[in-house]
Amino acid sequence: MILHFSVFFWSFIFFVGLVLVSQNPISASWSWYVLSVAPLILVSLTASRRLTERFSDAVLPMLLSVSSPMLLSLIDNSRERWVFVILSALMYYCALLGNYRLRHAPTDKTGEAFLNAAAMAAMFFFYAGLYGFYLNFSFPLWGLMLLYFFGTALTSYETFMGVDQKERTRVLLYSALLGLIMGEMVWVMSLWPFGYLTTGAIGAILFFIVWDISFDAFRKTLSLRKATPRIFFFLVLIFLLLFSSPWRILV
Repeated sequence: MILHFSVFFWSFIFFVGLVLVSQNPISASWSWYVLSVAPLILVSLTASRRLTERFSDAVLPMLLSVSSPMLLSLIDNSRERWVFVILSALMYYCALLGNYRLRHAPTDKTGEAFLNAAAMAAMFFFYAGLYGFYLNFSFPLWGLMLLYFFGTALTSYETFMGVDQKERTRVLLYSALLGLIMGEMVWVMSLWPFGYLTTGAIGAILFFIVWDISFDAFRKTLSLRKATPRIFFFLVLIFLLLFSSPWRILV
């Protein structure tokens, strides 16, 4: 069942919260960000508790709650803000629905697909929003690397737990490795002359590559014949992004 009233209800509250954030004057201050994010985080915790009875399932909805206002603050066009708010609410719905279905049917492939789709979108929002914040404000690179590490590790943990909840040690190891990889990658990407959207998209693609390989390894279905075409396709996609993106002049 794709349409679920309780999931829709909490997603609608998230949507209303983002609309209120987008309608209020956006300022580059910690007070604005905390006041924008805190209610959305509270909604995510409450929704996860009501839907799955586990606060651990709130990781992905909370990541969307943290990253959506951050990226929203970088969008100037009002129409683009509305599109982003609707897209964010849709991904929030997918995250809640994926967690709900996997909670009641751990082998549900549809729930797994919803959760993974929301994870990919959340990582793009997270990477792009954080990098935009890093470019526009005096934010240290080591702090950016730490946030990339924790955001990636927590998201990976939730998606891997959707596959197998018994091997927690293995899940923690894989999640930490992915976090370390993306934490190092943002250090490399900080040297590139590209804006936050291009860097966020490339970060999300790189995350998907290493996540996909790790996911297959976790399920013991990894093979060179299966992984090579995917890696090649996404590397070509990264090359096209780099080739077509405007360069940011470094001073």
